[in-house]
Order: sequence, then structure tokens, then C-alpha cells
Amino acid sequence: MELTRILATNLRVLRELRGRLGQLELAQRVGVSRRTIARLENAEVADPGVDQVRGLAAALRVPFDLLVTRRLVPVTVPVPVDVRDRLEGEDGPELLARIIRAVDEAPTK
Repeated sequence: MELTRILATNLRVLRELRGRLGQLELAQRVGVSRRTIARLENAEVADPGVDQVRGLAAALRVPFDLLVTRRLVPVTVPVPVDVRDRLEGEDGPELLARIIRAVDEAPTK
């Protein structure tokens, strides 16, 4: 059940961060109905399929595991334009995953 809640929260956050991407547009990108996206965001789907979650991760440009294992919150951080461009580019999901791993592995004080 925790996976369902994390996915629900993350879908809403990521749609907002992706330029207020609508449920219908996301659904079209993934190949599902808008109702399916709404049900996922309302935590009404107990066991979303792996392929469906992979499609969502790809459409939202985030690593698969990030979409379902950690609750995301929007933050605004100034970054150089080239960093933003790389994060939004083809290698963006992998770059984001590497940044998160580096933060996870960094010693805490």
C-alpha cells in the first residue's frame, strides 16, 4: 500500500514540475486512459503493472525506482542552464539517478 501512496504523490508532483502536464497528455504519452492516471493519483490502483510504471517514469523523465521508492517534493534550486538542459535531455533520468546516489553516499555531519 505504501507504493501506491508514493506513486500517487509523485505523479501529481511530477506532472506539476513538467510544466503542469495534464492527466490527459500524460495518459496519451503512456498509452493509458486519463481515468487510469486519475485513479493512480488517487491511490485507487492497488497493484499498478511494472510496464505501466516504467511508461510513467519514461514519460515523466525520472528513473523508475525514484518514481516508486521515494516521496518527492518540489523544490526550486538555481542551476546553470547547461545543467538544466542535461537534466531535461535524453540522459536526464540517468543523470538524476547519479546525483541522487551521490547525495545518498555522501557522509552526513
